[in-house]
Amino acid sequence: MGKINQATTRLEMPEAIIGNSRMLALLKRNGEIFKLFWPRIDYGQHLGRFWTGLRFGNSPTKWFHLGEWSSSQRYLADTNILETTLTGLSSQLSVTQWDFVLPQQDLLARHYKIENTGGNSESITFFLYCNFEIEESILYDGVYLDFASHALVFFRRDVYFAVAGCGYPLAGYQCGRRDTATDPYREATEGTLWGNRDSIRHGAGSLAWDLGEVRPGEAKTFTIYLAAGHGEEEVRALLAVAATRGGSEWLEDTRQYWLDWLQAGARTLEGVPAHPAYNRSLLAMKLMTCRETGASIAAPEFDPYYQACGGYGYCWPRDAVFVAAALDEAGYHQSAAQFYNFAAKIQNKEGDWRQRYFLDGMPAPFWGKQIDQTGAVLWGYWHHYSLTGDRDFLEQIWFSLAAAASYLTEHLEANGLPSPSFDPWEDEYLQGTYSAAAVCAGLKAASELAAVKGNKGDSDCWLAASKTVREGILKRQWSERLNRFRRGVNRRVYRDTYERALGRGERAFTGTDPTGIYQTYFIGEDERVDAALLGLVFPFAVLDPLDDRMEATVRAIEEKLWNWGAGGLRRYEGDNYREGNPWLITTFWLSIYHCLAGNRTRARQLFNWCLSQANQHLLLPEQAGKDSGGPAWVMPLNWSHAMFIFTHLALHGQLSILKNPGKKTDY
Repeated sequence: MGKINQATTRLEMPEAIIGNSRMLALLKRNGEIFKLFWPRIDYGQHLGRFWTGLRFGNSPTKWFHLGEWSSSQRYLADTNILETTLTGLSSQLSVTQWDFVLPQQDLLARHYKIENTGGNSESITFFLYCNFEIEESILYDGVYLDFASHALVFFRRDVYFAVAGCGYPLAGYQCGRRDTATDPYREATEGTLWGNRDSIRHGAGSLAWDLGEVRPGEAKTFTIYLAAGHGEEEVRALLAVAATRGGSEWLEDTRQYWLDWLQAGARTLEGVPAHPAYNRSLLAMKLMTCRETGASIAAPEFDPYYQACGGYGYCWPRDAVFVAAALDEAGYHQSAAQFYNFAAKIQNKEGDWRQRYFLDGMPAPFWGKQIDQTGAVLWGYWHHYSLTGDRDFLEQIWFSLAAAASYLTEHLEANGLPSPSFDPWEDEYLQGTYSAAAVCAGLKAASELAAVKGNKGDSDCWLAASKTVREGILKRQWSERLNRFRRGVNRRVYRDTYERALGRGERAFTGTDPTGIYQTYFIGEDERVDAALLGLVFPFAVLDPLDDRMEATVRAIEEKLWNWGAGGLRRYEGDNYREGNPWLITTFWLSIYHCLAGNRTRARQLFNWCLSQANQHLLLPEQAGKDSGGPAWVMPLNWSHAMFIFTHLALHGQLSILKNPGKKTDY
């Protein structure tokens, strides 16, 4: 692929996202698009630069992404249309830029309104400069001007992008190679494009359109379209579709599409006004869910080279179950069912799931098994059926459910707990309490669905296995001495940790890896407090929220994990990922617990704290800064938005578990 370009791999979170569940674009606060994913929202990232600006008379081009303009930004209410207003610092022009992707066509539109607020007429030329790194590569690509459509066409193998403007005549063009003498950026800045019609390797291109004179008080509109397809004729056809209507018409059509889409979710609130962040969460989750498969990414990818993490632009079955369940709770049953059918198709033949996947179902890079994900998918199957009663769905996922339940039943250890695996935070390999809760709930879910089908033998077997796990949790993972649940037992550690544990007189033991070649080390109990212990109540309902053991555990969670700087709940004792910031997932989780326990005042406080960490567009991050608050890492995070949906519904008595209290804890 060539040398890593540090300028284009800088870890930067988007201020906003737009898309149509096939195309996903990330934008900065000033309206600059800096990442573009297509034909799936996880792959590939194709964009290098996509810069626009204005030239007044013979002056240099004033690029919108540079310091020539002040900016403000908002989403049009209840849509995925981003409006950026740019005000010239050295001119009397106001520019409004609307960025959106057509819902049914892979066309990104940038619609402009350019208004002269001064007292003198201005002759204006609109400039575009762009280059692509198609399929995340700067090799084997080409760019040329298509004279039939007056479009710049960038291509690599069967991936094509075409960029054209509508409404005004083309005034110039130039193709070249980025960061060489032929790169047209300098000429575009000077306003002197010289007409080279094609180039190869790391191609760059520029177009100019003559907007003519803009008189005082006058406004002109102009639209740029970026079409994505698998051949020249496909992108030409898309541009032809774009040209059949004005940019303002496409803007209104897209606005109405999103308003209509939200209606399905609004009806589930049963008369309770939807918080703006509720709709924003649904809209963001929609953009982060693949149209073809229903699989969802954890977040738009921002670290493809794994410089600071293992990447986020993948589908974890666990995260995706939370997203699907939130969509189900909000009334988007078809979207949830689509994911569950995807999960059934990608399941391992043994009955479990890999750690994470690409959205087409191919396995993604991984670093270990996570048995909680298998339990979570089974719980998700049950949750969807409990809301819909869809017997066709049950038939479609039955073989997957049976395979997963059999896998979990066969992977219980002598202590009654599931086999060791990585915990939900992917930091520790152990028999985790959260993982056991997920498996317990998954097996009970499978038992209930088997009973629906009349399969008494399977139902009894899986219920017995679920009871075994629950007994293991209460016997092995509850500590009378600590008066709370442990994080887990039998944790794999490095040798020095093992030896220190032995020195303290703690239970520790050794084993070997599956080959028998290398020695492995374990300590008996991981006694750290972990916010994921809240999973014992929600969503897995192993214990009632008012169970004395659960209440004691929650007191310990709040005492040990509360961040006394900016607020919020940390993940677990000793967490040092990104300096141990509080997470929105955990704080929402605690809020849901307090809703279920009847502590609405505390639940509302926690909910409001989470909401205060959102950015200006109500997009929710993974973490908040531990000292000053605000988005600190990964935004938007799909799981955070799913937890917002659950919490918002719980606070208004609309979460399904509140409508059926005690159902899942009744053994």
